Amino acid sequence: MKIKQFKVKNGPLKSWREIFQNPRPVILESFKTGTVNISRRGTINTEHPDAGYIRDEVLNVPIKVYILHHDEFGDFLLDAGLDISYVDDPKGGIKGDFIDEFFLEKNENIKFQLDTKIKLKAVFLSHLHSDHIAGIRELPKTIPYYVGMGELEQYQPEINGNFLNGVVTVYEINFSKLDKMPPLGLCADLLGDGSLWGVFTPGHSKGHISYLINGLEGPIFLTMDACFIEDNLKLKIAPSDYTWDIKMAQKTLDMIIEFLEDYPEVRVICGHE
Repeated sequence: MKIKQFKVKNGPLKSWREIFQNPRPVILESFKTGTVNISRRGTINTEHPDAGYIRDEVLNVPIKVYILHHDEFGDFLLDAGLDISYVDDPKGGIKGDFIDEFFLEKNENIKFQLDTKIKLKAVFLSHLHSDHIAGIRELPKTIPYYVGMGELEQYQPEINGNFLNGVVTVYEINFSKLDKMPPLGLCADLLGDGSLWGVFTPGHSKGHISYLINGLEGPIFLTMDACFIEDNLKLKIAPSDYTWDIKMAQKTLDMIIEFLEDYPEVRVICGHE
């Protein structure tokens, strides 16, 4: 597997208001590839001073995947979800005592749900946790895969699964070389036309990326795992489970909330809603 740096440049538009006034010909489609059980007391950081009492319960939440249809550039996948191996084995064939378990019904795997007419141009990954990349085993390996810089150095195939096996090239996005787009931080115009933005949202993982789609039907912000469920937004408290840096995750959530308050026209979709 070759690792290269994705050469992305700062665009001419410097504010979200300008960007939203120039929507692009893209349509976002979402679907579920299985579910995962998570603890509510980890979904909401109970150590946060404003947390109060958080009921201890298990939430069964969807594992989401998105496909961006671009009239000019083709189709792009945002995260890869699960492959068919999880139908019969919650660990997806990965051996070990600390392997995460996921639950997949028949015909929910990523390959089944992708239209056979779709020819993916690339896959943009929010981060490298298993429920976001296991489906790569069913996807083409010669197309480009993109991750935030810092993800590969944290990637543990023995825990996360060697789901990148066979991928020819992974491109790292170095957000530090890009401009900030207030109130969000470092952002990348991934396709170069203002249609798909990668937003650097570290905390859940070191190189975590959220995505903003600037389509004709209005802007959509995909938090990915920077915000697990809607209660993170309502309570203004970030998750703590499966989180690389809890303080940074909270800072990132605060930034997202400020952005959504400044731009109420943006539709937000949380990572596991």
